[in-house]
Amino acid sequence: MTYSRRVVLTVSLVATTGLMLVLGVTDPAPPLIYPTRFFVWNLVLACIPVFFAAGFAVVRPRIWLIPLGLGWLAFLPNAPYLVTDLVHLGSGVEVWRHVMQYGVAAWTGVILGVVSMHLVHQRIEREFGAVTGWIAVVVAVGLCAIGVVIGRFQRWNSWDLVTQPGAVAATTFDWVRSPLAYVQPTGVAIAVGAFFGLAYLTLWSLWPSPGPARA
Repeated sequence: MTYSRRVVLTVSLVATTGLMLVLGVTDPAPPLIYPTRFFVWNLVLACIPVFFAAGFAVVRPRIWLIPLGLGWLAFLPNAPYLVTDLVHLGSGVEVWRHVMQYGVAAWTGVILGVVSMHLVHQRIEREFGAVTGWIAVVVAVGLCAIGVVIGRFQRWNSWDLVTQPGAVAATTFDWVRSPLAYVQPTGVAIAVGAFFGLAYLTLWSLWPSPGPARA
């Protein structure tokens, strides 16, 4: 990605975040801090995988790819998670404003996730070849969908993977072992995974090719 494209991308993400804030603070219906407060926090969490991915893309010693990749993967679900915040969408005379605010926040989250995925994909493709790069994308999208379910339905967050890994693993494996017993979380995981994967494929098809990768 050229320098000018990076500048445009950064400005557009800052602008959409600003638009979300403006829609929130000028909304006369809810309290000033709601739902804007949790949108701001969720967007901050959605930015974290971008920083991990940026480090993953430029770090020289390969050994650093492991901790940076794990950090990226742990926080990646926070990006498409913003799509599920639509569950809080209420009704009323200002519903159009709420739809816009939730939609802009969800869009920003998805784009942040796609950008971080692209950075990681490019580095893996350069180092290990095109096939490995796409395998990493598919695995990351699947784990990301599971992560969204862990956050939305089990109410764990990325920090709990460090502070309470056993509890997170136990509740997650309980769902994974019997996905049909939990229809709603399973349906959300499939929908989020499909949407995030298709969003990545769509934008990937628009990015210029970085050149031939190793086989």
